[in-house]
Amino acid sequence: MLAVVMAVLTPHVLRTESTWQAAAWLFMLAATLTGIAALIRAELLLRRLERRPDSDVPGT
Repeated sequence: MLAVVMAVLTPHVLRTESTWQAAAWLFMLAATLTGIAALIRAELLLRRLERRPDSDVPGT
């Protein structure tokens, strides 16, 4: 949700703010998107680990 709001507001920020403030805004947007991607990746890895059968248990 935060990334969507930031993406929607980006054109306004780039038009109205100074160069340094716009650069900081873009940096925060990139960091937010990177954080969301990391959380999604971690969730996918955890789901894959939960589905993997235990190889330590010998088959009977």
